[in-house]
Amino acid sequence: MITNTLSYGTLGKKFVSPKLLQVDIQMCAPLDKLYFMFSELAESEVSLRRLPDRLLTGVKGNVTKIVLADNLLGDNLNPIFSTAELHNLPALEELDLSGNSIRGLEEGLLIGCEVMKILRLDRNNINSVPSLSLNGPQALMVLSLRENRIDVHGNMISSIEGGAFIGLSDLLTLDLGRNRLSKFNSDVFQGAENLEKLDLSENFITDFPTVALKSFVALKHLNLSSNMITLSPGTFVGLTDLRYLDVGVNSLRTVCILYWIFLVEDDAFDGLTNLNTLLLRDNNILLIPATALSRLPNLVSVHLGFNRVTALSSDILRSVSDRVTSLVLSRNVIRELPAAAFNHFKTLNHLDLSGNLLNSIAAEVFTGLEQSLQFLSLSQNRILGFTGEQLKFISLWFLDISDNQISEIPVDAFQSIPSLSHLNVSRNAHINVLPQNVFQHNQALVSIDLSHVGLKALPINLFSKNHNLGSIYLSHNLLQEVSENTFKNLRNLTHLDLSYNNIVTIRTPAFVNVMSIQYLSLRGNQLNAFKGEFFNTGTSLEVIDLADNQLSYLFPSSFKIHPRLREIILTNNKFNFFPSELISTLQYLELVDLSGNALKNVDELDFARLPKLRTILLARNELETISEMAFHNSSQIQHLDLSDNKIDRLGDRLFEGLIRLEVLDLGGNLLTELPENIFERSRLHMLENIVLSRNVFEHAPLKALQKQYFFVSAVDLSHNQIIDIPAENSVMVNIKKLDLSFNPLSEKSISNVLTEPKTVRDLNLAGTGVKSIGQLETPFLHCLNISHNNITKLSEKTFTRTTLLESLDISYNQITDVSGALAVSWPKLKNLQRLNISSNPILMIMDGNFEGLSSLLVLDIRNLEKCTRIEKNAFRALPNLVELRAYGYPRLGYFDIQGALEHLFALEKLDVEFKDTNIGPDQLHSTLHPRLEELGMRGDRLKTVSSGILAGLKAPAIIVRLRNTSVTSLPPALLFPLPRSSQITIDVGGSQLSTLQPQLLVALDDRRADLSMFGLDSNPIRCDCNARALRRWLPNVGIDDVKCESPDHLSGFLLVEIGDDELTCETRRRTTAPVPSSSFSTTSPPRLVHRTSAEPDIIWSVAPTHDRPKVQGEPKGAPVIGVASTNDDNLIIGIVGGVVAFIVILIVAICIVRLRMASNSYRGGPLASSPAAGAPPMWGPPWPGYAGTMPPPSISTATLPHKMQPGPGSVRYLAQPHQPAPYFISMPPHDDKIYR
Repeated sequence: MITNTLSYGTLGKKFVSPKLLQVDIQMCAPLDKLYFMFSELAESEVSLRRLPDRLLTGVKGNVTKIVLADNLLGDNLNPIFSTAELHNLPALEELDLSGNSIRGLEEGLLIGCEVMKILRLDRNNINSVPSLSLNGPQALMVLSLRENRIDVHGNMISSIEGGAFIGLSDLLTLDLGRNRLSKFNSDVFQGAENLEKLDLSENFITDFPTVALKSFVALKHLNLSSNMITLSPGTFVGLTDLRYLDVGVNSLRTVCILYWIFLVEDDAFDGLTNLNTLLLRDNNILLIPATALSRLPNLVSVHLGFNRVTALSSDILRSVSDRVTSLVLSRNVIRELPAAAFNHFKTLNHLDLSGNLLNSIAAEVFTGLEQSLQFLSLSQNRILGFTGEQLKFISLWFLDISDNQISEIPVDAFQSIPSLSHLNVSRNAHINVLPQNVFQHNQALVSIDLSHVGLKALPINLFSKNHNLGSIYLSHNLLQEVSENTFKNLRNLTHLDLSYNNIVTIRTPAFVNVMSIQYLSLRGNQLNAFKGEFFNTGTSLEVIDLADNQLSYLFPSSFKIHPRLREIILTNNKFNFFPSELISTLQYLELVDLSGNALKNVDELDFARLPKLRTILLARNELETISEMAFHNSSQIQHLDLSDNKIDRLGDRLFEGLIRLEVLDLGGNLLTELPENIFERSRLHMLENIVLSRNVFEHAPLKALQKQYFFVSAVDLSHNQIIDIPAENSVMVNIKKLDLSFNPLSEKSISNVLTEPKTVRDLNLAGTGVKSIGQLETPFLHCLNISHNNITKLSEKTFTRTTLLESLDISYNQITDVSGALAVSWPKLKNLQRLNISSNPILMIMDGNFEGLSSLLVLDIRNLEKCTRIEKNAFRALPNLVELRAYGYPRLGYFDIQGALEHLFALEKLDVEFKDTNIGPDQLHSTLHPRLEELGMRGDRLKTVSSGILAGLKAPAIIVRLRNTSVTSLPPALLFPLPRSSQITIDVGGSQLSTLQPQLLVALDDRRADLSMFGLDSNPIRCDCNARALRRWLPNVGIDDVKCESPDHLSGFLLVEIGDDELTCETRRRTTAPVPSSSFSTTSPPRLVHRTSAEPDIIWSVAPTHDRPKVQGEPKGAPVIGVASTNDDNLIIGIVGGVVAFIVILIVAICIVRLRMASNSYRGGPLASSPAAGAPPMWGPPWPGYAGTMPPPSISTATLPHKMQPGPGSVRYLAQPHQPAPYFISMPPHDDKIYR
């Protein structure tokens, strides 16, 4: 049965008559389908602008599905799609018109299509629901209007009127995700009572719409994720049929125990008696809500990932253990799993514990799951190895222990997992060696990933018992040789990845009886030869990747043994010739990539007589000549890349026989002209795209292009020496995309291009010397780039006929006044979506400057060096603006950011310059919403940043920029408000950071799997005692280019190469002056450290055992003794000790901790030093129950090598202290504290 679905990217007022979805559930008998798969041909840039007359004559009664997606059916002066070809199709059930730039549908378009059930209109420019065009279908079930322009608020619904769904009693699915909905009236869903699936995700909902949802009698699937919902008792009463509930990424403030940490009340889910699946991910939940879950009698799947759950016990889990089959606890802060934690689970088959702080794998933890467990993920923990008895799982088929710190795998590690078929051990960088028989008991193994584990050699019989293996991943290791018989009798092997090793030699035969292999990658090795004798028999190989090696020669047998090869990739090797006999017999060959070699010539018949060859890539060689017979009879070639060579001439008959050539790239050569007949229609039938940029043309080769008048649609002639473009040239009239940028065009040529009638859609005249623009005669123009010219203003008539323009780039010109020079043109540009006026000598941005640009989505006004004023209401007329870039104003005295952004509710990307000395959330209040995904803060006056500046951001990927500021320190709580599930990128380039505080490093380390930091190397890092924690953190995240700015004796040295004894706050002078590591000198440098262990360091902190006098210059409250603290969530571990016994004890403990944190005394942290002489010993006998044992001082102050290997930190726990040490506490402040 097809589900009745109404899927809108937006929804405004009441829009459809009850007749729209009169559903006929009866399915028609299967009929023949007729596919017009232009969407596939669009990949080769074939564009359909209209349907030919009588296209369906003779088959009208049989056609059940027509796909016309991703064409140009709306790319006309009248973008209303109109055709009689779709009338009276009695069997048509599905029509797809997505991606056609359609702005509307003709009324009566579908008359006679009475049984149509599915109509897809996604990715068009429709601005209202085409109700009048849907009067033909009587059984419509699915109407999809995603990514259109319905509603004036930039495709984001802010409200739904009561009764909007009256008449939709058969509607089963309603998707209102990613809008701006915040509240619902009680009657909002009246008329759609039979709805079964409702998606309200990614909105701005704060209160659960309890009353509105009571109208549903059969709702089964509810998605409320990525909102701002607060739950209250009785919220779900009445939703007794609900099977699936997603309330992830909401911060469920049922009980707030500490600022950003929450507990779920016991009766939070009362009423959901039939609920099967519950998703509570990323809600800052501290404890598994066992009591609340126990009240869900039919619950089988629980997702608690990306929370702050710190501990598990069998008592906590027992409440749901009798029925739950899937439990997800990924990306929490679980440090230890007690023995038999899952003992009460009888049916659990899916367990995800990835991304926690576990440091070992012990079989006793999983007691009770031996028979039922099928899926186990332990990736991204801190596991050092296997302890105790071997793992025993009878039914387990998936095991992931990747991205840990495992250094050794016992030979019997997987012996008792007989059903294991998918094993991932990747990114355990210190394994180095595998036991020869480690997989001998895993005959069911189908896929194994051993990439990034530091393997130096493969045991010959490693896979000898795994005859079912289909995929082996061994990339990014240290292999130097593939021995003979390494891959022997793997008859089911289809995918083998050996890329990015140091393989120099492959012994013969290394691949024995691997007849089924389809993909082989040897990319990024040191091979200087390749031959067929590596295989002992013919194969089914389809793709071979030998790129980035040292190959200069291939044996004649190299490919003959692989007759089904489709792709040969030989990029970036050292070939200076390529013998054609290597590929002449490969009748299935489709792609040859020889880019980045040293080929001098392409000789006769080198790529000839290959019936299926479609793509030849020869870019970045040293080609000077190409034989006219080089591609003879390879008639299927569609893409030919000859760019960045030394070709100065082409023969007339070079492309003879390439009748299907569509894309030709000749950019970056030495061409001055093209033969007139080189593109003769008898030789090339449909050349559509030609690139001639970066040559030395003085005259555009229009006569040669004239031969392809009807088909050539994109021509790139940029960066040449062209001066003249003749008037009334016919070929110029038909080109749809024309790039003439950075040519010294004459004024007459510019006039010929701009003022003569053309059908061009995309025109680039950047850097051509344009001084003025008259009335454009390009009515179809969508994109115009006239940047890097000398334009001072646009006239009122400039865009009179160019009403379809969507993108205008007028940056780098001489415009001084927006009001007089540009604003006169805005009334004609109703469809403009992107505007760039950066780098102009504009003096002021005033209120009304953008009046008439209500459709504008992207505004770029960077680098206005003469601008002295930006008015508060300058952007008031841009309610749909999604992206704003406004910085680079050296003469601007003040910029009212809060006022300027007041009317911009739809922003998703913001990058602005601040003239204030500090930033708080109040200044960005209107923009700090869940939809904002990029926030840039710039300005050399900016010195401090509030800890709550990111509060409110919830996008799946968030980019934060603090570029070119005077900020010297980032607040430790900067990242606390962001969802733990978000991918975060931080750019601090060009700021004034002297170091990163230990508390901030703890927070960054907690998120390192989902965090990237850039630009730290361009900050003035001070290498003193405050930089010790930073030095230890940098290798863990793969940053090794940060240099010291001060003190003078360390200036220029890499921070990771300096020892702790050199990082001091003592004032001292050296008798010798060291030289930066980039220079040569005979003077003594600071002590460069060398690591004695292969494992990276982490940040440590320990409780102080005795005091010592402070060194002058050391910060107030600096730590005395080092303590182990891997992330900010270790705080919670100390707190949770009393939670299981009684919740009040926890709250009291937290209050005490926070009071202590408020004091100025500093109780130890990642910067802590070693004990002073005479101090009592830190390490004693092990004490029971302490999972996070600490290393001795010799490890906590371990040295670093000259070259750091990027990757996760690795910990060796060698001894344990006398008593539990308090964790380093890093808490967000209650108020909006400013950090200086």
